[in-house]
Amino acid sequence: MRDKNVPISGPFIIEKALQFAKALGYDEFRGSNGWIEKFKRRHGIMPKVITGESKDVDDNDSENWITETLSKLLKDYQPENIFNADETALFFQCLPQKTLPFKKEKCFGGKQSKARLTVMLGANMTGPQKLKPLVIGRSKNSRCFKIFGG
Repeated sequence: MRDKNVPISGPFIIEKALQFAKALGYDEFRGSNGWIEKFKRRHGIMPKVITGESKDVDDNDSENWITETLSKLLKDYQPENIFNADETALFFQCLPQKTLPFKKEKCFGGKQSKARLTVMLGANMTGPQKLKPLVIGRSKNSRCFKIFGG
């Protein structure tokens, strides 16, 4: 499972442990929450957030494509005429996640806003020419662009 990057949860481990216990004849094993917590602590298993995409392409394949195919495609272009663009999320209503409280002051916050826009940013290879950001909203007259009081 781990070699295929399939997420493994506590309930999954408990289910497998119950199967092993049954196969080995341990009918009293229950796989409680306390058992899974001790199991994770004993084996150094820590919860982690899954981020990004896994590496699906072999390094040699991508390196060969860059040195052979891409270089042939780009040979007729000047670096200042080669552009790259990518999209990103812009969470425009989020507050900072860090603050500067006094030493004994408690620090807590509320829920962060999930309101976001998709923005495409681009620039040329040499850097001085940046494209105007392309903003993709949810509607033609998005509320975040309303002018208040006027």
